Amino acid sequence: MKFSFKTETVVLCTILVLLLFCTSGRAAVVDRIVANVDGKIILYSDLQNQIAVLKKRMPSLDVSDPERKSQIEHAVLQQMIDEKLADLEVKKLKIKVSDSDVDNRLNQLLNMNHMTIEQLKKKLAANGDTLKNMRKEIKQTIARQELMQQVLKSKVVITDQEVDAYMRSQKAQGQQTTIPGGVHLALLVLPFGGTNPPQAEAKKTGLELVKKLQGGADFKDLAMKYSKGPTAQDGGDVGVMAPDDIAPFIAKAIQGLKVGQVSSLAQGPKAYYIVKILDVAQNHTTMASSASREQVRQMLYEQAMSSMYQKWLKKLESKAFIQITL
Repeated sequence: MKFSFKTETVVLCTILVLLLFCTSGRAAVVDRIVANVDGKIILYSDLQNQIAVLKKRMPSLDVSDPERKSQIEHAVLQQMIDEKLADLEVKKLKIKVSDSDVDNRLNQLLNMNHMTIEQLKKKLAANGDTLKNMRKEIKQTIARQELMQQVLKSKVVITDQEVDAYMRSQKAQGQQTTIPGGVHLALLVLPFGGTNPPQAEAKKTGLELVKKLQGGADFKDLAMKYSKGPTAQDGGDVGVMAPDDIAPFIAKAIQGLKVGQVSSLAQGPKAYYIVKILDVAQNHTTMASSASREQVRQMLYEQAMSSMYQKWLKKLESKAFIQITL
């Protein structure tokens, strides 16, 4: 699957953050089997460990109410079942990931997060984890991406007519006017789906953060605390971006904003975003160049891939033996 630069950035950063926290906050629980997926079992402790990861990454996640806790457990368990199904298909299709593939992805993560391998080892050790476990998780992630390539890529085609229709709809809504050129942006990124929080939880957190920002909260402080973007520790500052490098949904979110203003919650293919304009240069017409057309095509492609992947998983579920005892 072809990822846009920003989508791949978010994916890579999310992998690192998730792995760094994957063992923190674990509590002793009475263990039992909560799901059987074609002979692959999921334990209650596995489920609670995953929820502990989400709570670490999303402080607003509240499981004190029994009904709410049950909803979250079932949502997270479904994600874990989907991952088991995907891993079984990886094995069935004999998808292999080499050590060099893992090395390359690990180096990308280190470079993007400005860390050395020794700093990473210390961070992992502080959370009770090891580099060996992290490499295993990276290997699984690469394998699942390759799985999507093999089973879905040839089935997803975005035509020129679809791109034109999307751009016409944006123009009809008054979106094809101008956005600032050479925009200095800060992003607060809240990924969802897969091993990230469920989409509804990410949206809820995002809306709460927008409300706090509208009430005068500091964007930098909130980004450092909540964002899972690659520049979270810099308050979300991603630097100056050329107009053609801005994803369409980000361009739409900042339409009409002035320096210092913050956008409403914007939804991308795999994450919610809150955007702050730190500075601007010249104006530039949106979605007028071939590069912008390709950005739209890529966004529509990723949305279609995500939708088709979910449908594909549902088909796998219908053919698999799945027993849930939660």
